[in-house]
Amino acid sequence: MEGFNPSAEGSTVYLNVGEDLKIPLSRIEMAEGTVIMPKTSIGENGFMALFMDTEGNKVALHSMN
Repeated sequence: MEGFNPSAEGSTVYLNVGEDLKIPLSRIEMAEGTVIMPKTSIGENGFMALFMDTEGNKVALHSMN
């Protein structure tokens, strides 16, 4: 839509990906996205990762394993 542009500086979309980040992370580069922070422990809250999608949006993923 006019006036709305993808951005790494705007809001970060957050997705809970279920049990394990390995599966969705393995698909990102095949889909031409870029992992910008690999699977990282956030202590008792599980794990997170960040990637840029093909349109330039920053997306966060979360799982407990």
